[in-house]
Amino acid sequence: MSFRLQLFLVGFVVLAYLGARWWWLERKLEQNPVSETDDALQALSGLPPERIDPTMSSPLGLADSPPFEFAALSLAAHERRPVLHPQIDCIAMLDMDEASTGDFALSLMPTTRRIGSKTWRVEGFNAVTKTWESVAAGQTYDYFQAGIQLVNRNGALSDVEFSEFVAKASHLAESLGASADFPEMISEVARAKELEQFTLAHDICLSLHLVAKRAAWSFTYLQQHVQRAGFVAGVIPGRWVLGSSEHELIALTIDAQAAMADDVEAVPIRKLTLLLDVPQVSRGDAHVGKPFDAMCDVAIRLSAGMEAAIVDEQGLSVDAQALQRTASELEAVYDRLDKVGLSAGSSLAKRLFS
Repeated sequence: MSFRLQLFLVGFVVLAYLGARWWWLERKLEQNPVSETDDALQALSGLPPERIDPTMSSPLGLADSPPFEFAALSLAAHERRPVLHPQIDCIAMLDMDEASTGDFALSLMPTTRRIGSKTWRVEGFNAVTKTWESVAAGQTYDYFQAGIQLVNRNGALSDVEFSEFVAKASHLAESLGASADFPEMISEVARAKELEQFTLAHDICLSLHLVAKRAAWSFTYLQQHVQRAGFVAGVIPGRWVLGSSEHELIALTIDAQAAMADDVEAVPIRKLTLLLDVPQVSRGDAHVGKPFDAMCDVAIRLSAGMEAAIVDEQGLSVDAQALQRTASELEAVYDRLDKVGLSAGSSLAKRLFS
């Protein structure tokens, strides 16, 4: 069997699989239509319209939130995708009769990677490695796929954004000499709305506040203590991070007006805030510790060193019982994220909760 014939057979098998995958998804959506009046969404009607910023004195209130189930897609089938994933992206296949070079494809790429409030990108199936990758010069690609993210913190994919995605991807396909195969707008927009309900219920940012008991702090005094606790200055003035810019664990902030003052030393500081963006940070384990435990530990150490009281958003003192209750509820949130393949701190979770 010639090498060319072997390549043809491999390509035929891949295309047959992709066709069967889209047919299965469409059939599943037809059998389980999603609408705002559906019983499943009626059960979700009590979810908040924006991300949850719970305080320490009250529970997260997520223990009884309805379960969310993604289509049963095999992760192994998509592990070669470096970024695009059918779980959180609307994906269109760009099929070509002949292979294309990465240099040619890059010359046709749009200058922007945003459509409305969503990111979109194009990936190629490398003719040599037989894997999906970001399009790169010097490579050859058998076909391409374009995708737009279904949901981010700005909301779900809209009809207008989907239409613009189709227009841009169709223009690219035409320039590449490819045919584009898009999923149906109604099903994808409905899928985005359903996914948005899940993100709203799990988009949690925890905060602890430290308030000066006696004299206010100077900026230099504050900076000495936060650096001693392991924080480094962030890009934004008045913000420090524990961890790194790529793997931020906890953020510490002060009032923006104080941070942007012409003479920051002349502004008294009486309050600082510790923040944990739950979906963006891995849940940790027995070896590296858990992020919420680290947040509580930092709060206790800073409060002792700076003569500060630990309070919640309402200014009420936070006790050990409230912290323990929050830690317990967080584990349930982490479990639900793990269950649907969106583990906190994973690349998918970071994109979805962005």
